[in-house]
Amino acid sequence: MRLELESLLELADEGVRARGEALFLRGAVLEAARSRGRLQARVQGSAPFPYRVEISLGQGRWACTCPYAWGPVCKHVVAVALAALEAPEIFTRKKLGRRTPVNLQPMLELSDDELLRFLWQLAEARPELMHEFAYNLMQRFE
Repeated sequence: MRLELESLLELADEGVRARGEALFLRGAVLEAARSRGRLQARVQGSAPFPYRVEISLGQGRWACTCPYAWGPVCKHVVAVALAALEAPEIFTRKKLGRRTPVNLQPMLELSDDELLRFLWQLAEARPELMHEFAYNLMQRFE
């Protein structure tokens, strides 16, 4: 695991690595969990909502919900990798959900009105999730 995380860190340019290290050092890695070669965490950056990070060890995959698109690794992924290397005790062991694709077909078959009703119901039931989604969506199109 150590070698894989160090290899991941080497992909980050110097500035990204420094910003990721600053996030890690100020305790911005939140809700960190580990399970069978996967790391998940939320990282509080400059946005009002923490970004969600997942690193799949052994598969060489990582993802972050931030809009960073200027290099292979963002500062949030760097922060989680550093946390796993330097402070593994912050990661709780828990069963993480499978990374199986969601079947979107039933949703795609809804009419526009049905889909909008569903989204409004979701917003009422899980407002914090919808706020986070809306913020991240707007970030991607700016």
